[in-house]
Amino acid sequence: MTQNQLIDLIKKQMPTAQNAEIRLHLNDALDEFCRRSRILNDTFTVTTVADQRYYSLDASISEVTSVAFEGYDIPRLTGRPEKKDLS
Repeated sequence: MTQNQLIDLIKKQMPTAQNAEIRLHLNDALDEFCRRSRILNDTFTVTTVADQRYYSLDASISEVTSVAFEGYDIPRLTGRPEKKDLS
């Protein structure tokens, strides 16, 4: 079903609703569906710095499923780190 078909269907129930407002809500619902279902995956690269543990990520990233460094998979940290880092 296309977005225009969905808009037509919604307008039957809400005839005064504006197309732009309906599109906004449909796109929000699509974003939420993709986030909850984890249907979209992507890969990204971050420039690393020696002795830096934490990095800022783009707001569109909701979950990191794996990390690799120089071709090696980095295991997920379980428990507390050996070295404390408050930065």
